[in-house]
Amino acid sequence: MSYPTHLIKVNNRFYYKVKVPVDLQNHFPCTFIKKSLKTPDLREAKTLLVAMEYSTHRSFTLLRTGMLPADTVRLIVEGIIPTKQKTAVVTAEVKGKLLTEVIKQYVADKESGWTSKSKMEFNSVFKLLVDVVGNVEIASITKPMVTELRSTLQKLPPNIYKKHPGQTIQQVLSCKDVEPMSTKSVNKHVSRLGALLRYCVDEGLIATNPASGLKIVDKKRPDEERSIYSVNDIKKIVSSLPKVQSKPERYWIPLIGMYSGLRLNEICQLYVSDIICFDGLWSFSINAEKDKRLKNVASERVIPVHPVLIELGFLKYVECLKAADVPRLWMNLMWTSVNGHGNSFSNWYQRFNRINITDDPKKVFHSFRHTVTDTLKQAGVSETVIAELVGHSNSGSMTMGRYGKRYQPKVLLDALVQLNYGVTVPKWNM
Repeated sequence: MSYPTHLIKVNNRFYYKVKVPVDLQNHFPCTFIKKSLKTPDLREAKTLLVAMEYSTHRSFTLLRTGMLPADTVRLIVEGIIPTKQKTAVVTAEVKGKLLTEVIKQYVADKESGWTSKSKMEFNSVFKLLVDVVGNVEIASITKPMVTELRSTLQKLPPNIYKKHPGQTIQQVLSCKDVEPMSTKSVNKHVSRLGALLRYCVDEGLIATNPASGLKIVDKKRPDEERSIYSVNDIKKIVSSLPKVQSKPERYWIPLIGMYSGLRLNEICQLYVSDIICFDGLWSFSINAEKDKRLKNVASERVIPVHPVLIELGFLKYVECLKAADVPRLWMNLMWTSVNGHGNSFSNWYQRFNRINITDDPKKVFHSFRHTVTDTLKQAGVSETVIAELVGHSNSGSMTMGRYGKRYQPKVLLDALVQLNYGVTVPKWNM
């Protein structure tokens, strides 16, 4: 005799038997749920089966929300498995993977594709994560917990371990006048956690990702994240540039940033061979050859050297290096696995900037890129030309992104000459 689905008969007794869904098996100590209906009567068993099916699938639906605290999950599981299996629930909970275990596994699986800087960032984020929520079981992390984590991050300062060494999270939160990290940084932390939890879903450790959909909408416009240098700032910079023979990078790198919009590390990692004559124009070749790094595919480009830099003697400086068979433009800048060639210069420029130029925390070396972009925009230079100069993608426009070729150097130079700040830069005598 055939019976309805999930109804079986053993030793003249009817039982309800259902397989635990794969995505929920991490909550259960068993693959199947088998409960006695305590009756030999088929009609009565069918009636009890309907109620049992409804109750069980309702529990499955609740577990799939991923929003339940660990105690509630345990009670639901205990409510739908037989009494003799309940002792196994405790065993299963003990065997549940802890957050630190999962992080270790995740890093081991993923770190081969990370740069040293990315690895350092991930480790810092995960340390903060464990310090805030504790070394809990990964399956116990719920959406309310992640929401609470996000709320806590919004109250914590950036670089917490550097600014508050040896202090607990609660001690830092109790400090007065703590300037919280930016919304962008909070979103970055939540995104890193989301990547970890997506990995856990893929590995079958949890059913859903409780960190999904928790990105904070940043009401700031992108152009408000960093301030541009004013004309007055530019005047201070050019008048304060050191002209020390042994440290040429301190004179040239800010000027190159000012008259090109190149990223700091793009300038710091330049080789002498990257200064090329392209279509009759001296240019910077921005590429990922040798030990150099690029931020993205669009970063690889050829940008003409601004006439002001040529007038100041930049090409003569390059020729001197060639004659001396020196490989890189800035031999004082040592390569590190975390920040490439830009680390020591970045530290120096930060001090120089605060002492000589401004105490505005939004004005940094990256402000040169904003200054260049804004100056060209106000001069009427097209967005696509600006994007190519600063190494941004044109993928937003199918016509220009997919079918459009690179601009000719002459077009880019015509745009660059619009960078006229009305200042006279003192020459550096080599």
